[in-house]
Amino acid sequence: MIIVHKRTNAFFSQKGKVAVSDKLKDADVLWRYVDTARFLDFLETKALFFCRGDQFEDKFEGAFTHSLRDAIESAYLSNKIDYTYESFKKELRRRVFVNCWHNGRDDSMAMWKIYGQSPCAVALTTTVGRLKEALESQLLPYHLRIERVEYVKHWRDPKLNIKPYSRVFSYKTTAYAFEKEVRVILDRSLDDAQDAVLETGIPVPISVPKLLRSVVISPEAPKWFSNLVTLVAARYGLQADVRHSKLSLEPV
Repeated sequence: MIIVHKRTNAFFSQKGKVAVSDKLKDADVLWRYVDTARFLDFLETKALFFCRGDQFEDKFEGAFTHSLRDAIESAYLSNKIDYTYESFKKELRRRVFVNCWHNGRDDSMAMWKIYGQSPCAVALTTTVGRLKEALESQLLPYHLRIERVEYVKHWRDPKLNIKPYSRVFSYKTTAYAFEKEVRVILDRSLDDAQDAVLETGIPVPISVPKLLRSVVISPEAPKWFSNLVTLVAARYGLQADVRHSKLSLEPV
């Protein structure tokens, strides 16, 4: 268990509730681009997958600044804390889990290409308000917060607001600014979870009817896939609108 600060209600709500950044509005539209396998897994499990912080490809995920590193190392050398900077960062990244969304009124071709990964893909759409309600309806035993990602240049030693420390996952390097990302952060840094329990990701149960605003089919999807998505949606009893991306329309 990491004990490095007192948890403040300014960031996380009590377990079962979801805190939301004041930089977000309930009506903000969110997109999650998924391939066929992930779409079917979502429908079958009725859960959102939260990836462990040390499993991302971006080496700057969960990265601190030079100033913060120096402060932690100085405290360690002065015997004020009993962990080094590297051990603290490693442990924190193993105890924070993240679920990622794209924020925008319309879909993004870049996001289709990167996260849809093939023409046979869909985007799940919701709003910040719906996402919060869908998570809270499950009375989850987690500390959760919905946060807009801020993009910074880590190499310039920016000043980060990271109280608690898991808030470091609301910052990413500017190379990813095009993603316009919104994240749900699940913090287990103060839990007594044993190492064996901390899997590489956590499927978090969610109310699908409360969550889904629509299911959007890839603009490059073949007709047979579009028909399949419609059939699958009906089989799982989805009430959300199933439609084609507007990018599939023919230009004048």
